[in-house]
Amino acid sequence: DGSVTFGRSNTASGKWSSVLGGYGNTASGSYSSVSGGSDNSASGDYSSVSGGSQNLASSESLSVFGGEDIIKNELQSTFLSVIPFTKDAGGWWVADMAMFRFPK
Repeated sequence: DGSVTFGRSNTASGKWSSVLGGYGNTASGSYSSVSGGSDNSASGDYSSVSGGSQNLASSESLSVFGGEDIIKNELQSTFLSVIPFTKDAGGWWVADMAMFRFPK
């Protein structure tokens, strides 16, 4: 039902859930997401965890942030040799266009 983009030992079992990198992360709520970090869980519907370690978003529409330094360190970990994200002027992490495939 869900999708895992990269990382190790990650699980996306909720309907339309996603895990973007990290280690041991789980997105089990419907439309939930985990972006990096380790041992994080987004079990509430529409919930999200961004980075950090051992964070839990178990309520509906709950967001937990692990801190941008932690996200940056995760992106620079041994899982990746080239960081596919940059920080824009507003402070948001943005995926590089090379990360996407578009039909010709």
